[in-house]
Amino acid sequence: MADPQQPPLQPPAQALRTPVVLIAFRRPDVTRRNLDVLRSVQPEQLFVVADGPRPGRAEEAERCAEVRALLDEIDWPVKVERKLAERNLGLEANVELGLDWVFSQVDRAIVLEDDCIPDPSFFRYAEELLERYADDKRVWQIGGDTHLVPPAMFGEDSYGFSTWASVWGWATWADRWHDHRAEFNRDHAGAEDRVDDVPRTADAQRTHVAVPHPEALITDAARKHFTFVSTEPDGDRYGWDHHWWVTIMSRQGLSIMPRVNLVEHDGYGEGATHTRASKKPVPSSSLDFPLVHPSVVELNRAIEGELELVLLRTDGRLSRLARKLIRPLWMRALVRRFIEIPVVWRVVRRVVNK
Repeated sequence: MADPQQPPLQPPAQALRTPVVLIAFRRPDVTRRNLDVLRSVQPEQLFVVADGPRPGRAEEAERCAEVRALLDEIDWPVKVERKLAERNLGLEANVELGLDWVFSQVDRAIVLEDDCIPDPSFFRYAEELLERYADDKRVWQIGGDTHLVPPAMFGEDSYGFSTWASVWGWATWADRWHDHRAEFNRDHAGAEDRVDDVPRTADAQRTHVAVPHPEALITDAARKHFTFVSTEPDGDRYGWDHHWWVTIMSRQGLSIMPRVNLVEHDGYGEGATHTRASKKPVPSSSLDFPLVHPSVVELNRAIEGELELVLLRTDGRLSRLARKLIRPLWMRALVRRFIEIPVVWRVVRRVVNK
């Protein structure tokens, strides 16, 4: 049933033919925000991959039910496919098995987790680049979040090539995903049958050793980090995204980063699954069209180097140790603000680059 408070539905200037995947769990607030944006661009096909509540959590079950009820409010002409877990699979299984299901049916897709709220221009950007690079197997992923990489690093181009890119709003092709899953093929058998509240997810095992290609990364710190990830069997230590990136790095593949932030990641605070930090999301911006394409398809070392520093600052082994030692969120926020001071960040960049 349509929301009577919604403005009259206006057809978009151009139909969005690329399927969209919405991965959801227990946050009806951000799910509604996402659906409001999707309503403005009206994709013709929407896949919803929703995890179920954890056992013994009545309030979480209510939240999950609220999320699923929002699907009944969709009021544009769209084919909605649903993969709704009866019990909780956990993030890793829900995403990997969900994308396996999606890419068994379509050859490309734009993927959003519920807390990744895109600017409408993100969809045109992703759709155009999915078409442009469909047959260029060097390109694996199209990202929407910039992680605050300075626009000056892109020159006059609308986007640049890095090795890895954020999955806070992204797109890819079925053949790339299948290549990854053939190598990183955990099936999460029995994920719904667990009895513990927080299960240990399936092991992060590969069919063969796949370490980052020597030319895929810029900093020694990032090479050490992702080499460690590539051989770490504990499936709880690093998420599915890190393992996806390792596959790209081992093939010396490329990802695409926009010059402006196209997706607001509202994954902090109450209801967030993994991010506990007290942090304000970076708002999304609109990208200008027509797109200005890079003259060559090759790694932009400046962009990649900056991305590696951002990742190591937030998810490297030292940052993980710091989170264990600094428990109060207010203290973490103070440390983060100190590191983000430009002069301090320049020093950090020099140290990490050594």
